[in-house]
Amino acid sequence: MHHQDAPRTADEARRRIESLLDEVADLSDLTIAPDVFYGQVLDRLTFATSALGAAVWTKSPNGHLLLAHQTDLLQCYPTGQAAKALSDDESHLFQVFHRGEADVVPGSQNVQPKYDIVVVPLQVAGEAWGVMALYQPANLAKSVRQTYVRITHAFAEVSQHYQQQTLLRDFQQHQYDWKRQLAFAGLVHADLSYEKTAYRIANEARNCLEADRVAVLSARGSKCRIEAISGVDKPHRRSNTVQKLERLASVVISSKQTLLYTGDTENLPPQVEEALLEYLEETPSKVLAIVPLQNIEAVEDDEEKKPRRDSDPVGALAIESIDQLNGHELLHRAEPIVRHATTALGNARAYHQLPLASLLIPLGNFLATIGWYRLPTTLKIVIPLAAIIVALFFIPMDFSIEVHGQLVPEVERNVFAPSDGYVEEIFIKHGQRVEKDTRLMQLRSNEFNLQRAEIVGQLQTAQAELDAILVKRSQGMRRDPRAENRTPESFENLSADQLKLTKQIENLIERRDLLQKREDELELLSPIDGQVLDWEVERILAARPVRRGELLMKVADVDGPWILDLELPDKRTYHVVNAQSESNEPLVVRFQLVNEPGKTYHGKLTTAASIVDLEENSEEPFVPLEAEIDQVEIPHLRHGLSVVGRVECGQRSVAYVWTYQLVETARRYLFW
Repeated sequence: MHHQDAPRTADEARRRIESLLDEVADLSDLTIAPDVFYGQVLDRLTFATSALGAAVWTKSPNGHLLLAHQTDLLQCYPTGQAAKALSDDESHLFQVFHRGEADVVPGSQNVQPKYDIVVVPLQVAGEAWGVMALYQPANLAKSVRQTYVRITHAFAEVSQHYQQQTLLRDFQQHQYDWKRQLAFAGLVHADLSYEKTAYRIANEARNCLEADRVAVLSARGSKCRIEAISGVDKPHRRSNTVQKLERLASVVISSKQTLLYTGDTENLPPQVEEALLEYLEETPSKVLAIVPLQNIEAVEDDEEKKPRRDSDPVGALAIESIDQLNGHELLHRAEPIVRHATTALGNARAYHQLPLASLLIPLGNFLATIGWYRLPTTLKIVIPLAAIIVALFFIPMDFSIEVHGQLVPEVERNVFAPSDGYVEEIFIKHGQRVEKDTRLMQLRSNEFNLQRAEIVGQLQTAQAELDAILVKRSQGMRRDPRAENRTPESFENLSADQLKLTKQIENLIERRDLLQKREDELELLSPIDGQVLDWEVERILAARPVRRGELLMKVADVDGPWILDLELPDKRTYHVVNAQSESNEPLVVRFQLVNEPGKTYHGKLTTAASIVDLEENSEEPFVPLEAEIDQVEIPHLRHGLSVVGRVECGQRSVAYVWTYQLVETARRYLFW
């Protein structure tokens, strides 16, 4: 502002001052920045009083006065002496500020020429917030100083009016923002639906912040996923804009720092800058803020407060504006929005992840209706516990008994040693397919050889004796029957000897034939068409002595049907027998292969033995069971493949299924 003509008379000077006051009064009703307003006021005050300069000092948060606005103070605070002069003047001004009455105080003694300061406290709503200072040459007449005090006081009143109007506008804006934030909080906390909460956060935050677009993203580990975008019913997840925003938000959340872009990408981490530049290719936004939605928990103990600990982010809020807004002011206004959004989205996610969430709220409403919350704590524990225990006796549950066993072919034959001996020759190998009557191995018996030699010797001796008797008889019959040396006794003796030897020879021949048959049995043949199951047959049996009845090998029809050979513990037989008698259908057997855990197969129980068996390698007595299976479902069938299964025995109460083993054990040890 420039005023070239100085007033010539007192009236003209008064009118000029009144005109200047009217000008600043008009300015005080306008919505302008404090720097602009106080610059105009101080220029006019300096001109009206022909002062060295003027300033407005404001109260700082720590209680001191700070030089906030000034004009033409280079003479009072020359370079090199400004710091000392400011410190001296601040102490004098603070005394006037503290008293609350206008006064004239000397300026710093370290500056030439000397000057005095006309000080008028500034107040709004009865509270001092600063002083207006007018710098005049020292040693002015008392009347002049009083005039300057009145003029400064008049300009101070206009400044106070401006400050009051500014404060009122701020209050109005705060009230407006507060109402919108209150409405925002009410809407986002109205529901625990995750999708609805995200949608409401996006749209209501856009209205509150007067931004062009707001997006809500959820944090899933190190990745982000857009849940809602303001003004859009459902985000198009395959679009480049959505994918690049998700990538940018993921990088920002990993750093746990708010990103504010207002046109400058300097001082950003490389990974954030790269993702930001990619996203800016898809959007015309000039202001972009991505704020992690992160709860901040204060950790305290009895002795001292520890620093706050940040929890994992639940998501992020992306705020965009096409207009060049004040980014820092936008973040400041977004602070309460972010707090409410963090809480609402976190609660909705916790509810969304809660099992049986759809049942818990109706249950809570029912408990409130019956006055549950007015009951004593003891009853609140006893009643649910009793209800759960009673329910356990009525809620049905599948009841099954564990069994162990193996898969075997239904047709299986054992090959035993028919006599004592040794293995002379083996004709087959492990896993070899054989047909019925195929030679498996050849046995030899030294005992049979000795018996054969003995029988042959006896047979030859008896035959020789028989031949001699036949010769004697033929010679005797050719003689005269009336010869003197022939007696009836000798003739009869030869006949008896002949009959005896004939019978002896027949017995020896029969023994020889029987021995030959037993020797023929030493050639072991396959009893069925099948496969040899024994491992390393030649190494184990070659030249090995064997005893009669000893098991030498197994042959099974692996191409035929297979069965499940199970062992049911004898102490659990009662449950299976009862279930079988109550059911018209065979009991179902669920089993898993030990080499394929996690995959369940099914079979049907066909046979239950009426005996109890106990093998050497068995820990307790068991009852053999057989179950038929669908062998097509089971790949790579192998003889003896171990299985762990359960025989389905119908349904029993939950309490029975959970406690029957404990009850049986208690009965066994307490009552037996």
